[in-house]
Amino acid sequence: MLYGTAACYLLLLLAILFRTAHPERSLNLLPFHSIIDYLAGNNQLLHSFALINLVGNIVIFVPLGVYLTMFSGRKSLLKNLLLVLGFSLSVEVIQYTFKLGIGDIDDIILNCLGGLLGILLYKMLLKLRGSDEKARQVVAVAAPLVGVASFLLLYLYNM
Repeated sequence: MLYGTAACYLLLLLAILFRTAHPERSLNLLPFHSIIDYLAGNNQLLHSFALINLVGNIVIFVPLGVYLTMFSGRKSLLKNLLLVLGFSLSVEVIQYTFKLGIGDIDDIILNCLGGLLGILLYKMLLKLRGSDEKARQVVAVAAPLVGVASFLLLYLYNM
């Protein structure tokens, strides 16, 4: 069940990240530029959309941090964070190259923040539960429940 949930998460993550084709390539290499633009906007509707986009970029990478730490033999925070960084950077390059999204350094920053939160969450579970097996049991039960709840909230928000 745990591996199935992780596989479903990865498929959904890829579907979310590569869902939109764009007519032109767009690239932002200035750190925090789009984040500041989003948050500084005066339009309340755009501001709330921007906040959801920013939080969404963090939240969708939390499970990646959990699964990387859980499934890798490495429990090193830095090594797992570098894997999240590599994955996120690859996604942005693919999005830019194939016009499947906007290449944005801010997305990489937010994705890494989400991955870091996931890594720390799993490390906290390890400390609280005392063993890798017990922490995996918590993830096996919690991941599908949180996933279904998240998609329901997303569905309701988009109605």
